[in-house]
Amino acid sequence: MKSIFLADAHLRDPQDQAYRDLLTFLQKLPDDLDNLFILGDFFDFWHGYQNVVFNAYIPILATLEKLSGKGIKIYFFAGNHEISWGPYLKQIGLCYNRETTIDLDGQKIYLAHGDHLNPDDHIYRLWSAVLRHPWTLRIINNLPSSLAWKIADRLSRRSRRYTGSEKIIPTQVLASCAKLLKGNITAMIIGHFHQARQEIFITVNGPKTLYILGDWINDRSYINLEDGQFSFHNFRQ
Repeated sequence: MKSIFLADAHLRDPQDQAYRDLLTFLQKLPDDLDNLFILGDFFDFWHGYQNVVFNAYIPILATLEKLSGKGIKIYFFAGNHEISWGPYLKQIGLCYNRETTIDLDGQKIYLAHGDHLNPDDHIYRLWSAVLRHPWTLRIINNLPSSLAWKIADRLSRRSRRYTGSEKIIPTQVLASCAKLLKGNITAMIIGHFHQARQEIFITVNGPKTLYILGDWINDRSYINLEDGQFSFHNFRQ
C-alpha cells in the first residue's frame, strides 16, 4: 500500500511557482498510489459555496478530480485557512473538520492539521470558533465570492503576522501529542508548523512516533508511507 501526506501549500495564485510545482507533482503521482492525505492549509482560503468555486482553484481541483477518478482516495483535513467544505470537495474526497484516526498499513494513525493542539492558545481558539460560527458562515455565503476573496486575503495576511512562520513548536503541543500517543495510536501526522520533524515518545506500549510535515509552499515537503515505512521527501523537478 502506498500513501502520500502533505500540508500547508497555501495555494492562491496558479502562476505561483509552488502552485505550479504542486500541479506537476500531483500529475506525476504513480498509478498504484492508494491514498492522498491533505492535512490542512492546502488553500490559502477555502469556503465551500454551493454553486461556485474560486477561479484560482480550478486547475488544482481539476487535477484532484482526475486523481479521484483513477481510484486514488483523497482525504481533506481542515486547517486554519479552510472555513467550510461545501459540496464540491465532498464529491472528490473525504472531508474532516478536525482530526481522525485511521488503520493504515498495519498502523493506527492519528491525522490532523495540528492547529488545535495547543490548549493554551486561547486567542486562536476564540478566533477559530468565531470564523466557523453558523452566523459567520451565513454572512460569507451572502457575500459575492469576489468580495469574500478580497476580505480573506487581508485576513490571511493578518493571520500570518499573528502566527509567524510557526517554526517553534510549543511545548503544550508536544504534551498534547504525548497524551494522545499513550493510547493505542501508533503514529501521528500533523502539519501547521512548516517544518519537517520527527519525535519519538516512549510509552508503556512501546515507542510511538510523531511526524510533523514540512510545508509545500516553501520546501515542497511531503511524507511517503509504503509497506509500513514512513519517509520524508522534497519534490524537485
